[in-house]
Amino acid sequence: MEYFANILLGKLNIQAFEHNIITTGGVVTMVGVGLAVIAYLTYKKKWKWLWKEWLTSLDPKKIGVMYIVVALIMLVRGGVDALMLRAQQATSVGNSHGFLSSNQFQQIFSAHGTIMIFFVGMGLMFGLINLILPIQLGARDVAFPFLNSVGFW
Repeated sequence: MEYFANILLGKLNIQAFEHNIITTGGVVTMVGVGLAVIAYLTYKKKWKWLWKEWLTSLDPKKIGVMYIVVALIMLVRGGVDALMLRAQQATSVGNSHGFLSSNQFQQIFSAHGTIMIFFVGMGLMFGLINLILPIQLGARDVAFPFLNSVGFW
């Protein structure tokens, strides 16, 4: 058994992962929220409804709503990044170096910028365009609905 684990994972073991509170907290939060969503959908028996009505929809209004929901979730994530950056700047005074290493600070700074531009700014813009533009034009649908859905995913 250990032989197959070595072939499959190589040198990857539990010691290869970071063991600081920030990384662990992020992983625990993401896994917890994911499991809670899966449990809720299973308890309410909404998997078929979610697949048919939302995930495979070609309706531009539903795609616009999905863009906006993802953008708002990313706004929360980018906001948490911004709070961590400001807390690091506030706590690194004198001999104290704060709670983030310089490597973590640079990673969070880059991730914050990328998330806020590409996921929040562009996501909100595409969501509003999908919601409002067909209504303004008086069209029932957009020109290429499947391409619009693929563009979201």
